[in-house]
Amino acid sequence: MKNPILHMAACLLMAGQLYAQDTSQVEKQSESQRPYPKRAAQIGFIYPLSTNGHEGMKVSNQLSLNVLGSYAAALDGVELSGLFNLEKDYVNGVQFAGIVNSVGNELDGAQFAGIANVVGGGVHGSQFSGIANVVGGDVKGAQFAGIANLAGRAVNGIQVAGIANLAQSVTGPQIAGIVNIAGRAKGAQIGLINIAKEIDGPQIGLISISPNGYRRFEVWASDALHANVAFKMGGNRQFYNIFTVGATLPTDNKTRWGFGYGIGTNRLLGKRNQLSIEVVSYHIHEEHTDWDQLNMLNQVRVSFIFPIHNRLAFTVTPTFNVQVSQLEVAEGIGTKWVSWSVYDQLTRNDTRVRMWPGLNVGLQF
Repeated sequence: MKNPILHMAACLLMAGQLYAQDTSQVEKQSESQRPYPKRAAQIGFIYPLSTNGHEGMKVSNQLSLNVLGSYAAALDGVELSGLFNLEKDYVNGVQFAGIVNSVGNELDGAQFAGIANVVGGGVHGSQFSGIANVVGGDVKGAQFAGIANLAGRAVNGIQVAGIANLAQSVTGPQIAGIVNIAGRAKGAQIGLINIAKEIDGPQIGLISISPNGYRRFEVWASDALHANVAFKMGGNRQFYNIFTVGATLPTDNKTRWGFGYGIGTNRLLGKRNQLSIEVVSYHIHEEHTDWDQLNMLNQVRVSFIFPIHNRLAFTVTPTFNVQVSQLEVAEGIGTKWVSWSVYDQLTRNDTRVRMWPGLNVGLQF
C-alpha cells in the first residue's frame, strides 16, 4: 500500500482474523465435550487448592469464589477472584478479577478486570478492563478499556478506549483518546486519529484517513485577511478538519497574519453544487506584537460551491466574524480590521469584542 498507516492497520486486522480462525477450531473441538457437570459452588485459594481440586478443569461452576485465582472448564453463573479467572471453554455469566479474565471460547455475559479481558471466541455482552480487552471473534455489545480494545472480527455495538480501538468491522461508534482503526465502519469514529478502509459515518478528530476521504485545497480573498489558503481533510464530507493560514497585503505598519483550525460539513445542493458550513478560529499576529497576546478572529462560514471543471470549483462564502482581542495599540484595545461592524464593545477585563458580516470569494480544488 502507498500509505504506511493503512498498511500497518491492514496487518493488525489480518492478525486479528488469523487469531479468530485459530480460536474457531478450538470452539469446534470443545463443543463435543459439552455439557460439563455443574457444581453449585466452589471456594478456593488458587487452582487446584479449592473444593473442586483437580476436577476444576472438568466442571462448570455456578458460583466460584477464589482468593487468588481459579481454573475451570466453564462458568454458568458468577466468578470472583483476587487475581485471575481462567475458563477453558465458555462463560455464561459474569467474571470479576483483579488482573485478568481469560475465556477459551465464547462469552455470554460480562467481564470486569483490573488489567485485561481475553476471549478466544465471540462476545455477546460487555467487557470492562483497566488496560485491554482482546476478542478473537465477533463482539455484540460493548468494550470499555483504559488503553485498548481489539476485536478480530466484527463489532456490533460500541468500543471506548483511552488510547486505541481496533476491529475488522464496526457497526456503531468507536471512541478513543488517540486512534481508531477499522476495516469497515458504519457509525462515528471519534479520536485524535481515525482510520478506516470504508466509512459510513463521520470521522471526528484531528487526522482522519480513508482511501475515498474528503480532501480539498482552497484559496480565497477576504476582508480581515486578504489572502488565505486552507487544506480540508476528513473521512467523508459529513465532517472534516480545516487547517488554514492567511495574511494581509504587506504595508508599512498594518501587516498581520494568522493561522487557524476549524471543522466543517459539506452537503450537495442538487446534482453538482455544494454547500459547506464551517467554523474556523485564527490566532492573529500583528507587527510589533507578541504571540502570547490574545488576538483572535473567529468565523462562521456558509460556503456555496459551484463546480467549474472536474474538482475545480468557484466558492462564494458569506461569513460572520468575531474579533476577540486584548492587544494594546495606538487606537486603543484591538486593531480595527474592517471599517464596519454590528457590535463593538470593550468588556470589563479590557477585552475588545467586535462583530461584523463579511464575504470570501475563492477557488477550491
